[in-house]
Amino acid sequence: MLTKNLYIDMDDVLARFSTQKNALERFEIEDKFFQKLKPIRKNLRAIKKLAKNHNIFILSASPNKRADLDKRLWLKKYLPNLSQNKVILCRLGENKANYVKDIANSTLIDDYTLNLIKFRKSGGNAIKFLNKYDNEIGKHTKHKIKYVKNLLELI
Repeated sequence: MLTKNLYIDMDDVLARFSTQKNALERFEIEDKFFQKLKPIRKNLRAIKKLAKNHNIFILSASPNKRADLDKRLWLKKYLPNLSQNKVILCRLGENKANYVKDIANSTLIDDYTLNLIKFRKSGGNAIKFLNKYDNEIGKHTKHKIKYVKNLLELI
């Protein structure tokens, strides 16, 4: 069951991050790297539908302020109706739950299982977005984390 507040990751959930060669290295240093990423359009459509019944937030990790700006510009292009105060950017490796005010009424949708484990241990709900880049086969099932292959499945 989904909670009222949905926190959605960007990399490989909304934007095709891992399709880029050396994405992690380039992301930290390359100007406008994120702005060039292609969207996962079906998930963007799902966000628009989910927004009718849920508070949508984007909660994404970023290595530095330059990348923060890059991500914000990408979101402005692909989700122009999303208020900037609903965009939360943390640093790589941080517990995303630390950025959520009402954790008990919040769900994190992310492709990185460790983020989901930490979020749930902090009192939130977690849903794994399966993709071919970061499935960590079995790890999310070992922790009994539900999963989707498409955000439209949540509607």
